[in-house]
Amino acid sequence: MKLSIENIQRHRNGISGAPFNVLLFRDPDEGCMVGIVFDQEYHVAIFNLDKLAQGDIAFGSNSWRGDRYEPALRRAINNQNEVEGEPLPIDLHQLHAERKEIANVWMIEDVLSIRPDLTEEQAWEVLQVAERRHDATIGINWDVLHYHAQSLFGELDPSKANDSSQKEEN
Repeated sequence: MKLSIENIQRHRNGISGAPFNVLLFRDPDEGCMVGIVFDQEYHVAIFNLDKLAQGDIAFGSNSWRGDRYEPALRRAINNQNEVEGEPLPIDLHQLHAERKEIANVWMIEDVLSIRPDLTEEQAWEVLQVAERRHDATIGINWDVLHYHAQSLFGELDPSKANDSSQKEEN
């Protein structure tokens, strides 16, 4: 299949959700398309971008066989990772399932959503302290992150408080 890949971006699906790639590509027969490719094999959704722009998300009208596109899209994702020097993506959900374990992942973006006045380096410091001082009876949660941010960097600057609510709306 001859596809022209225009853009590939990696996304995460919430705090603990399955990550996925979004690809904009051109199919010579179908036009400009968008593909959503989850790390798990056979989890691919394909839509025609022009039809999406018109609000068409109906099955049969703007639905395409993911299995037809999957091999080419996965090759493009892997090639991009190799070109950019990034390691190939690891399916953490599959890895944990194989080991019969669970894990919750917190990111600097989570800290910045509650403390937009911090830098990325400061948010990383909050996460590191939360991990070092982890109490298994409480776990790591929004309150714990807020506590460590406040302990390390003081109260939230009120002038930055509106930034947090704007981020949540977007």
